[in-house]
Amino acid sequence: MKLVDPKQIDFAFVPNGTPMFSELIEKLETTLDLSETRRRDMISGLHRVAHALGRPPQDVPCFGRWLQPRLAKIAPAALNLSTKSWQNAVSDARAAMAHFGIVERRHQRTSELSPEWQTLWRIVLASNERSIRPAIGGLVYFLNNRGVPPEQVRERDAVAYREALERNEISKSPERAFRAAVNGWNLAVRRIPEWPRTTLPLASRQKVIKLDEHAFPATFLEEVDALMMRLAAPDPLAEHSRSKSLRPVTLGQYRRQIIRIASELVHSGFPVEAVTGLDAILDPRNAERGLRHMLSRTGNQTTKIISEVAALLRNLGKITNQPPEVRKGLTALAGKLAATPQRGITRKNRDRLRILQDERQALRLLNLPERLFSHPPNGKSNEFTKALAREDALAIAILLFCPVRIRNLAGIHVEDHLQRPGHGRVYLVFTEGEVKNGRPLEFDLPGDLVRMIDRHLATRTPELCPPGTPWLFPRRDGSGPIESGQLASRISKRIRKEIGIEMNAHLFRHFAVMNWLDANPGAYEVARRLLGHSEVSHTINMYSGLETKSATRSFAELMQTRKKGLRK
Repeated sequence: MKLVDPKQIDFAFVPNGTPMFSELIEKLETTLDLSETRRRDMISGLHRVAHALGRPPQDVPCFGRWLQPRLAKIAPAALNLSTKSWQNAVSDARAAMAHFGIVERRHQRTSELSPEWQTLWRIVLASNERSIRPAIGGLVYFLNNRGVPPEQVRERDAVAYREALERNEISKSPERAFRAAVNGWNLAVRRIPEWPRTTLPLASRQKVIKLDEHAFPATFLEEVDALMMRLAAPDPLAEHSRSKSLRPVTLGQYRRQIIRIASELVHSGFPVEAVTGLDAILDPRNAERGLRHMLSRTGNQTTKIISEVAALLRNLGKITNQPPEVRKGLTALAGKLAATPQRGITRKNRDRLRILQDERQALRLLNLPERLFSHPPNGKSNEFTKALAREDALAIAILLFCPVRIRNLAGIHVEDHLQRPGHGRVYLVFTEGEVKNGRPLEFDLPGDLVRMIDRHLATRTPELCPPGTPWLFPRRDGSGPIESGQLASRISKRIRKEIGIEMNAHLFRHFAVMNWLDANPGAYEVARRLLGHSEVSHTINMYSGLETKSATRSFAELMQTRKKGLRK
């Protein structure tokens, strides 16, 4: 028997004496109170979960709070398992822990409920509210076991349920399961007439940092609007005027950052009614006060956004022609908070790209769009979910051939951005005003991708949008393009679910350059054009080192050749 060694850093917060998976396996092999099939399933579940964690069973503690964050990171597809197979393995492992009293046994039979709860639960099962049943099932059985009648459920009972989840859950996030249960309960209050009328409170997870614009005095907003108009259409003859107009995307970012620093100033204790104009945030003392409030959430460490806000205040001091002492103070703040320029891609992205250097993994990603488009998920999928899967497949396919930013991908207009000059050729075109660096982009789409686009456009209605919707990735009412963040989230989740790879939308740009430089070491000018960078120096700064794989491989081959030559 191997118990937790508290001296091991990895087990620092695991209670001393907690048994390991290996101990449960040994006990199961000799237990007589289980059928042969059930005993085998439990042992298999423990082994499969340990294997997924990359550890032998003797190094996996039977402790939910240790298992939860680690199992939550596992993607079944990365293990070549279906979601159902992985769920069964985790369920069997948990059942083994429950058999020996480490976690509580789950109750699933309606007959185990009291008459009051049975009546309500049968109403839920008979209803068409499919989102309620899986969310509140655990909560209902928990309340029943505690002897809490439906009409007496209160906030304290929901809090107790969260504590029970923290003790007994091994794979799902207790907080997420708790919030789903409370939301499911409140949904039942609204939609099921027989359900108790008690609504359970749920604290918002959002931290409100940026105040609503209407919270500020009208004079402040008027000055912000006037500044945006001035930057969008500068007067070439006016003194201190910019010579070039700013793009709508840049103006939107400036406006958000102005409201953000004004909000930070208010959160620091400055009266909101005193923010009557831009002078309030450009006063170096107030600017420092707002920036210090931002730093209070980062451990006094400057971040990219803090640095950008400080730089914007400095620039606004010049644009609005503030007195010299004001500009000097803002310049000093920007200098102190200047972030160190990023050299190369981040370590996290390098780690993710390293996985894609494996030809088998890269091939799984490259083949995903066609497979997903041609064979969307079956099972319980309806026509909407199948159409949604095809839309995700199309987005991934475009990113593989056209490594554009997610904002440009989400905003593709079927007529404006997909140019068809004839002979079956299709180009994806973005003008300089639509691209971050002001460099027009144009991609010649391969035939397979064109056919995928045309088929999707012909079959997506009415499931995804109304007929005639001009956006390739539309909102469901067809009123405009999808939010870029929403599309990015869907792409990441889809890839993780289908092939088990952690891949965000921006990583496609790094993946494209990695493949290009691996085949063409040093060819940064083509990489610059591919990504739409304004200067090749930026491309070199960002991606120097991605040729390391081909360089080290060539060097290894050289040394092997020399070695063989010396033996002759």
